Amino acid sequence: MSRQDSDVVPTNVEVARNLYDGWMDGDVARALESVDSEVVWEAIADAPDAGTYRGHEGVRRYMEDWLGDFDFSPMEFREVVEDKDRLAIAQCGRARGKGSGVETEIQYAVAYRLRNGKITQIREFRTMAEALEAASLSD
Repeated sequence: MSRQDSDVVPTNVEVARNLYDGWMDGDVARALESVDSEVVWEAIADAPDAGTYRGHEGVRRYMEDWLGDFDFSPMEFREVVEDKDRLAIAQCGRARGKGSGVETEIQYAVAYRLRNGKITQIREFRTMAEALEAASLSD
């Protein structure tokens, strides 16, 4: 017997990748398939969008707000540290303002917690060191 694609369990990094692939493509429903229905997403504390977004509805609002203002390029994962149900990823996002046409780039890091193949917590930080500490992955 051969395994069906639906039988293949994605790695934690693939789950995170699927989240951003859906979001950057403007397919929020596909992005939400990667997150638990009770996910907690904390944006960078001093960013304009700072705040905590809870559950699918909160995350949907967060994503749609960004999609209303920007056209995105694929999210780049620059460094990944992983252990069981935890990830820390240094990321680079690029976008073009829909109204202005101005291109922008943000480099930041994210700490993730996962359970049963779904992201349960996302915490954004300015540095990878902060994300590693938050994910309990630092030395």
